[in-house]
Amino acid sequence: MNDNNENLLQFYDVYKNGRNKWGMGLNKLNFHIDNYKTSRTKLFLYVLWNVIIFIYILEFFLSLFFIFYVPYSNIINKIIFSFSILDSILVIILTSQGIYAYSNDNSTKLHKCARYFHVLSIWCFIKLMIYVFLTILSFALLNSPNINHIFYLYGTKGIYFNYFMEIIITLNIVKSVITFFTGQKIQYISRCIRTSTILKSKIRKDLEKQSFLFEDHTYGTFMTDFRE
Repeated sequence: MNDNNENLLQFYDVYKNGRNKWGMGLNKLNFHIDNYKTSRTKLFLYVLWNVIIFIYILEFFLSLFFIFYVPYSNIINKIIFSFSILDSILVIILTSQGIYAYSNDNSTKLHKCARYFHVLSIWCFIKLMIYVFLTILSFALLNSPNINHIFYLYGTKGIYFNYFMEIIITLNIVKSVITFFTGQKIQYISRCIRTSTILKSKIRKDLEKQSFLFEDHTYGTFMTDFRE
């Protein structure tokens, strides 16, 4: 019986040493898995979301200006204006959902938001290809005012329209890149939140059971203090 008690006491000492080491590791672990909550990360995300909204709104107002303040317009810039309205609404909705999910540590909603940002970046890239194609046609193939004058502008009007298309193409390049980057960043944050939630839940359960990890990666559990 005494031999059993001595073995238990030695085992308990191993347990205490393991718990002390685990406690140090726990603090360090929490420091790393909670990096998505730091002020620096929050500032970066909020600046990123504001920048992406600004770029989308900028395209909207540029299209609006060309339609209402330039005394001539065509089907193409009207289509661009319609797309810019749709894009602005979508990015505001996605950004609002992202901020809400991030504030509430909701990894599932944040993951969905990241996927939608990726889809939106693909949509921006498709529009970019269409705009480039139309601009090439207006420069090279349809250089006569007698051909498709409804779709293209010529002379002085054409100069303004070409400048407009160049700016729109540039904005869509920026939109496609920054939207994809935002989706990637949100996806990373959602994984951090999910990992943090899983690890904290596991650690909490282990500590509640007073368990510790052996060197061979098996668990030992003590429900009472053998020294009492």
